Amino acid sequence: MGAGEPNGHYSLLVFKQLEGTKMTIKLMTWTSRTAAVRRLVTTAVVGVLSVGSAEADTLRIIEGSALKIVDPIVTTSGDTQIHGYLIYDKLFEFDSSGTARPQMVDKVDVSSDKKTYTIALRKDLKFSDGAPITTDDVIQSLKRWESRDVVGGLLGSRTKDMVKVDDLTFRIELSEPFDVPSALASTEGNVPFIMPKRVASLPPTEQLTDTTGSGPYKFDFSTWKPGQTPVYTKNSFYTPRNDPPSFYWGKKEATFDKIEVSYIPDPNTAMAAMLTGKQDIWLTPAIDNALALRKDPKLVVSKGYFVQSLFVVNHEVPPFNNIKATEALTYLIDQKEVMQISVGDPQFWHPCYAYLTCEGKYGDESAYSGHRGAADFDKAKELFKEAGYDGKPIVIFDLTDWAEAHARSLYLAQQLRKIGVQVDLQAMDWATVTSRRTSKAPASEGGWNLFPTYMEVGPASSPITHLMLAANCDKAWFGWPCDEKLEKLRAAFASAVDENEKKKITFDLQARASAYFPFVMTGEYGIPTVYGADLEGFNPEAPYAYFWNIRRKGQ
Repeated sequence: MGAGEPNGHYSLLVFKQLEGTKMTIKLMTWTSRTAAVRRLVTTAVVGVLSVGSAEADTLRIIEGSALKIVDPIVTTSGDTQIHGYLIYDKLFEFDSSGTARPQMVDKVDVSSDKKTYTIALRKDLKFSDGAPITTDDVIQSLKRWESRDVVGGLLGSRTKDMVKVDDLTFRIELSEPFDVPSALASTEGNVPFIMPKRVASLPPTEQLTDTTGSGPYKFDFSTWKPGQTPVYTKNSFYTPRNDPPSFYWGKKEATFDKIEVSYIPDPNTAMAAMLTGKQDIWLTPAIDNALALRKDPKLVVSKGYFVQSLFVVNHEVPPFNNIKATEALTYLIDQKEVMQISVGDPQFWHPCYAYLTCEGKYGDESAYSGHRGAADFDKAKELFKEAGYDGKPIVIFDLTDWAEAHARSLYLAQQLRKIGVQVDLQAMDWATVTSRRTSKAPASEGGWNLFPTYMEVGPASSPITHLMLAANCDKAWFGWPCDEKLEKLRAAFASAVDENEKKKITFDLQARASAYFPFVMTGEYGIPTVYGADLEGFNPEAPYAYFWNIRRKGQ
């Protein structure tokens, strides 16, 4: 998944019918589907969960996948990022206007040429073990982050030096102008959380086992095993800002004594838990489930945030090491068709051919020169032939615990088969994808060619933060696109100051992307969130959910 990491998975009711070698995916009407879901929930409630409400001092959350990796530098998985936001803090955060504001930082001095940033920390900041947070911790945390993250790599490549001035002040000296606060406020990829120096000194490929954090909650790694429900408690050493909260920035108050983040794979059990008050927030329910809960006055159903739906393409191995094979995929995908099949209700999706999204200020569909609309099988077949396709099976990861992505995989597999391409559709859960996607082996030797995921439209709206637009070869995100022209345009945007110049660069970048195809777009859709009407202060539109400043009404 991505942020390229989806925060969870879906359980959309998709019915498929196999007729020889042909497959159609049938959708029930929303009325009949909702009624069916309600009947299932009624059955599930009885004997599964006792009626009652969540404890007042415990916030209980349903996530879409089980936490297995606690190191946000080792993985970009959404469940790990949510975990990271609970136990770590950052130097800067984005407010509701998209402006990067000081969070752990007290003040910033910027030179007139924007090549030197002198950053002073707030006084009396402490880690969850009571140790003071110093610039030694900050510098080492940023160095580990830069070595792994796409945005961090952009900053690191422009950093001449990062030096300690004193225990609370450090300086970043750049070779060219760069928006350092926005980079350090990044919410995507490997997030620049601040850790103790001893922890951040680990190689970026080695997972940490010390979860001492800088954020409002703390986590005891020694009492937890991967896959178990993680439990978070207040960090008594955390000192929040006094500023009114605005999106990720401002006051981060640990209002609950304890937070539990559970993975409930069965959607009917999850629905029953929400209906009976056993759970407070359901982060990524299927649209069917969300719609079925809309009439319950004790619950709030939000459209959540929109994402850019896409297929990741492995540019390292045949046939997609040839651009023509990747272009052929665009002739097989009808965005309206795939969104109707995978998402359903049209209020939750729209087609989009802008590589920087139709929701963002730089997104421009007119820059896209590729195929649009209904599938063109003859053209797709011709392009595969020109790419030298040798008849070997194309490996597509089929996410069994994420029904929207599962439907997309089924769709593309069938489209490929229609033009005579062999497909190896490999069923697995998202956790398995996160381990398999690292392989650059040939598809026939345990590697892969394609898998579905998404990017949140916020970070996907900028060339700097869109993980999958990075085309810096081995340093790029999984799939490893490698295109010098895209990289030059991303670098130009990172250094640009004038807004008109930025718009010119982003147009050219999207035009280049539509010729190189770093990934294949399949539309944009909203991810719903369901939460108790008794909660206030929760923001369902945040791409990575955060749980500070939430209260029960009247308390």
